[in-house]
Amino acid sequence: MKQISTNSFSNIDVDDLEHIRFNIPAFGIAPFPGSLPDVKDLKNYKFTKKYNLLYQNEDMESGCDLHHYKKESTDLVEEVLSKNKDKVFMIIDHGMFNHSVLQQYKNCQIWPRKYFAPSHGRTHHGSRDVSIIEKQRKHWFCSVNGRHAIFRGQMFDWVIDQGLDKNNKISYLGVGTESQRSLDDIDPQLSISKHKNKLPFNNFEHGDIPDSNQGRIEKPMPLYDCLFNIVIETFITGQCANNSEKSLNTILYGHIPVIIGGEGSMKKLQDMGMIIPDYIQWSVWDEIPIDQLNFSKLHIMQRQMLDLFSKNKLNDIAKDWYPYAVRNLKKFVNLHKECAVEEQEICRWILTTTHNLNNAKYQHLYDKTY
Repeated sequence: MKQISTNSFSNIDVDDLEHIRFNIPAFGIAPFPGSLPDVKDLKNYKFTKKYNLLYQNEDMESGCDLHHYKKESTDLVEEVLSKNKDKVFMIIDHGMFNHSVLQQYKNCQIWPRKYFAPSHGRTHHGSRDVSIIEKQRKHWFCSVNGRHAIFRGQMFDWVIDQGLDKNNKISYLGVGTESQRSLDDIDPQLSISKHKNKLPFNNFEHGDIPDSNQGRIEKPMPLYDCLFNIVIETFITGQCANNSEKSLNTILYGHIPVIIGGEGSMKKLQDMGMIIPDYIQWSVWDEIPIDQLNFSKLHIMQRQMLDLFSKNKLNDIAKDWYPYAVRNLKKFVNLHKECAVEEQEICRWILTTTHNLNNAKYQHLYDKTY
């Protein structure tokens, strides 16, 4: 089979088909020519062709930050579909829209993309060999947070109040939200943590913390001896499951991921082909919103973790988890191949919809024997 690149469907250039890319990359590369800076720009966009392929401006090296709520994005596309009933819209999505709502429109088809991780290339630069996965673990969990945020502050308070910083690897730098996020950019007054006087906090890398945000992202940390990794994701209130490099790094360390993020963040990793065990019942809280009045997603997870610690021995679970950690790492380092298999079907779908399935120019995009 001829090798195809990620987003291979972007090479399909047939009559009466327009590619409409929205959002700009958060890092790494410049936007594709002619792309829309924001999904909101779809509202006033003039659609001139019968078939319209909509997808985010991403590859596996450079992700797009999600600045919109799922309902807001879905409402906007609903308006577009209603105004352009004579057009056909194909949407390649990995969590930005409510599919059940949009699929009610006869002129809309959605592909819920699975084997794709737009922050894959932003993960730490450590080894990808399975020999790095440790069979024995010394710490129940790690939790690493850079810039300050409400729920990260709450997580840090829980760790300190429970005394969990004594036997686990914890970092909460509390840096600001500017692009560089330097260690010089720490203002404890901005943090909601009641333990703000302890910031910046790092109990495992004293004197060895890169000052720049990029340096901290690229550097592998000494976290391989931890079993769980509690990640408080970016855009946690945005309803969309947007797993950044922080979540993806859990696989590279051989951790059991505990992702507190947009709704369905744990399931998104599972959909990507990762094994996500049920040592804690993450399905109870994974798909509920973070900011509710009478229940707390964060508190549910914390109660589950404390219960787990009290009833089990660390290395009993570590021994059980080891083969799955190895399997996850192998899967992750070959994710481009998994993605290519899915893209063959995406290309077949697009070419079928536009009546170009027999176009020899694009046969290599979907035919495994080509």
